Amino acid sequence: MDITSLQWLIGDRIKSGKYDAESKNWLIKFESGALLNIECLWRLLEEDVICSSSEDHEHKFGLAKSFNGEAALTEMGEHEIKNISVTSGVGDIVFTLGELFKLQVIVTSAGYEAWQIKNKNGQSIVAVSGQLNVF
Repeated sequence: MDITSLQWLIGDRIKSGKYDAESKNWLIKFESGALLNIECLWRLLEEDVICSSSEDHEHKFGLAKSFNGEAALTEMGEHEIKNISVTSGVGDIVFTLGELFKLQVIVTSAGYEAWQIKNKNGQSIVAVSGQLNVF
């Protein structure tokens, strides 16, 4: 199996999502021990409609309480990863979570690292300019 297809994450679950305000990066930990560091935009869809994104984190939108992106990502752990697709030449990732949700990691730069993932065996994949590099 090609490690860059990320198919090895099917059946896994998100354990937690954390935001680092200093670096403005998101870290998703999976139950398998895999780690995904996101340096670009992510968004959650419910039945193919946007329900939140990384840009929404800590915004109130007129509500009593600010949106918490960490909590939203961590709640997705209730849903098993059913499918994963990586867009060739772009590097976007779409995780299908359960029956209703999708987590999209959307590459937003042609020059900077967009995301990095490390599997439980210590192999890393780095997405830069739409190219996936294995280390």
